[in-house]
Amino acid sequence: MTEYTPVPAGERKVPETALVVGGSRGMGRATVVQLTALGTRCAVGYNANDAAAKETAELAVATGGPEPVLVRGDLGADAAAIVDEAVEKLGGLGGFVTTAFPITAGRTLAVDRAEYDRVFDVQVWGLWEAVKSAVPELEKTRGSVVAVSSLGADRYARYYGAIGPAKAAMENLIRYFGAELAPRGIRVNGVSPCLVDNPGHGGEDIIAGVHEMIAEVAKKTPMRRLAKPDELASVIVSLLGSDFSFVTGQTIVVDGGYSLLA
Repeated sequence: MTEYTPVPAGERKVPETALVVGGSRGMGRATVVQLTALGTRCAVGYNANDAAAKETAELAVATGGPEPVLVRGDLGADAAAIVDEAVEKLGGLGGFVTTAFPITAGRTLAVDRAEYDRVFDVQVWGLWEAVKSAVPELEKTRGSVVAVSSLGADRYARYYGAIGPAKAAMENLIRYFGAELAPRGIRVNGVSPCLVDNPGHGGEDIIAGVHEMIAEVAKKTPMRRLAKPDELASVIVSLLGSDFSFVTGQTIVVDGGYSLLA
């Protein structure tokens, strides 16, 4: 039987080390900053933007926490190598987060096979390979995994022709990982946001009418606004640590109530 050691009241336990893929921007960056502030030494996983990754590290250090390390690589092609480099630089691994996704917009029949393959490589196969590679270290630390999904996984969004199906597969993979890895002391969960208030994140030149769509979603949301990256990061951090110690295989919706009415 797996032993349970309660965390004393008022003491929030987070991993000593964590790899955050997509950590150079948006909610990935916010996750690195929040974890660092709590004492976690992070690896900032990113694909190409060296300047943005360095900026994330600087923002994290400014919290007074340990300095992050940088790990450059493509989750869709180099997942195992990213994990291995992070483990080497951090000296182990207690948490793995991925917020990465390729920005591919279009209706189902308008997206070509190469675009579908790219999205599934990052969202599904990249997650699968990263977790598989991380299991030996996560088992040692009784670590945790969090992957960022989307409401497009189980409802229609006209520009999500490739991403929606990939996110749905991701959420199912989270369920299977949750069931199979829990006996080994590893929890696997997801976070499912609606649109995020993150100007410059991407998509403005890809999705026609994106600004009007954002305004419409904010108006429909019971909280009358979109989520901020920091608000999503706080849920990711909680899922990684002791706050959700008995939760696994779940995808937590963080959408300000949008899905209640959509």
